[in-house]
Amino acid sequence: MRLVIERGKTVELAELPPWSIALDGYVQGPRLDNILHRYSFDHHKDCIRLITTATCEQVRDAILLGLDPSRYTAYVNDVDTDTALALWELRNPFRLREPKVGHYIASAGLLDAHGGGYPLVYERRQIEWIGVPETEARISGEYEKLSAQELSQLIDRIGERFELLLAGKAPSEEELRHIETKADFQRLFDGTGWTMVQAADPHVLFDLYEQGIERIVTCRPQKDGSHTYTVARRSDFVDGFDVPTILAALDAVEKGWGGGSTIGGAPRNPDGSRSRLQPRQVFELVEACVCRQMNSVR
Repeated sequence: MRLVIERGKTVELAELPPWSIALDGYVQGPRLDNILHRYSFDHHKDCIRLITTATCEQVRDAILLGLDPSRYTAYVNDVDTDTALALWELRNPFRLREPKVGHYIASAGLLDAHGGGYPLVYERRQIEWIGVPETEARISGEYEKLSAQELSQLIDRIGERFELLLAGKAPSEEELRHIETKADFQRLFDGTGWTMVQAADPHVLFDLYEQGIERIVTCRPQKDGSHTYTVARRSDFVDGFDVPTILAALDAVEKGWGGGSTIGGAPRNPDGSRSRLQPRQVFELVEACVCRQMNSVR
């Protein structure tokens, strides 16, 4: 299986050659073309997160239900644990019937699909441990500068950690719990029923949800002067913060914002940069959108 990494790129499924697999947003939304053997496994657009599994679970199910990935080229535009595990599955289809593989893929899928909002993932810390290479790169600011080759190496490192976990050579959940530290964050603005925070750790949503904060925009400054933003609500049942509407309002000001029904974020540009909007601008745009939503139902 061949891998193509093009940071920030999105295309239509029809633009891909035959025997292509687009992962986690390279093509927006889940798509199937059995005639030319082109598939998009994604859960970021044109879907309801509650009933759409993460990319790694979609790929697992596809392989178990008959997809032979050996002839395909996989396309990705970003790297996280979900994408890396999907690639591990495409490279190791013969292992997907192993009970441990299925168990950990399901756990990783729940964490990714629900952005930390799902409470019963008992291996949460071990799944986070798998993704430490990516998390550390983002926190340090190195991630946005990584080349395609370096992103490929990052995928391999996450896959190697997954292998260690399967072999029983990773730290236990209990060991990781003892050394766990809560994500640091700074509250920037309080909106109408929602909060904007600045945090370096991309897993900060886990801790915010545990504190009862269910409507959130996170902000992380990058070294190039742009900002990473995530717009999230804990689930599709949290009202007063319609994420797709908010993302559409932001996209009208700066192209490239997008996501699913509960989580989305800033543009992912080919040069590694993200949004050029400043935090106060984003706050004001989101707050105006939230107020319009509330007024429309009164």
